[in-house]
Amino acid sequence: MTWLITGGAGYIGSHVVDQFLNAGKKVVVFDSLINGLKSRIDFVNSIHPENQAVFIEADICDTDVISDSIEKYGITGIVHLAALKSVAESVMQPELYMEVNYLATVALLEIATRHKVTNFIFSSTAAVYRSPDVGNVKETDPTDPISPYGESKLLAEGAVNKFLRRPGTRGTSLRFFNVVGTASPELMDNSRENLVPIVINKLKDGEPPVIFGVDYQTPDGTCIRDYVDVRDVARAHLLAADAPSGLPPALNIGTGRGRSVREIIDLVLSEADSFVKADESDRRLGDSAILIGEVTLAKEVLNFAAEYSLEDSIHSLFVNGTD
Repeated sequence: MTWLITGGAGYIGSHVVDQFLNAGKKVVVFDSLINGLKSRIDFVNSIHPENQAVFIEADICDTDVISDSIEKYGITGIVHLAALKSVAESVMQPELYMEVNYLATVALLEIATRHKVTNFIFSSTAAVYRSPDVGNVKETDPTDPISPYGESKLLAEGAVNKFLRRPGTRGTSLRFFNVVGTASPELMDNSRENLVPIVINKLKDGEPPVIFGVDYQTPDGTCIRDYVDVRDVARAHLLAADAPSGLPPALNIGTGRGRSVREIIDLVLSEADSFVKADESDRRLGDSAILIGEVTLAKEVLNFAAEYSLEDSIHSLFVNGTD
């Protein structure tokens, strides 16, 4: 099989490419480099000299290039990571998020159908859920996203499910929670949206980190999330690619444990040997109070369980990201 990995030059995508190449799979990377970095693919190829990924720089909305690439390289499976992912930005530009995250996925699935691609793994998000009244969220719990980002990914999941109901197809949507950590300094997260890199960059700039919202109904007043290592998320994609048919339509990929924003910042400050005090600000639109995944189903069908602790993940960012 040859796999097309959209968004493969991104933070998560490059770790997925690394896992697939290491497993001996042929990979074609498709990325616009708007948020991705070509240097990540160059690095991954350098550590897999006998099995290198092909790189195509193009936008996920460019259907002609996608179609030509699938035909040229004989693509039989797609891992679809390419997306916009800022909750705050989605509130300001909901139409853009609908176009890139939903409509582009629909177009990709239509092209996949036309070219008889039978394997499709969609990288979704826990943002399709709302904070549960009690306990961790399960895949069968009602979905009720509170941001345009979450709504766009949920609509895309629906299109994927329609594709996967066709005879002979296989795949699933992986709903991963907050991703952290790195396998290497060359693959580190450069996002301006994710908490841990934001805190690290604030410290580098000599500024205090900021906590958005300290009045949530949680033990310390800050949001609680399930933080899962990027290496575990990448491994989950590989397990889904190798799984037999009959996967459920969605799988939570997380640790099943929650940590607060204040705890995360304290861990980063500890690793950085910093005694800076975090500033406090108002809540951001689209943030749930608590969101932790129930991960039993992924264990049952993929034999997946997170291997890295949150402390491992944060530590990886301060020790050159080596395993």
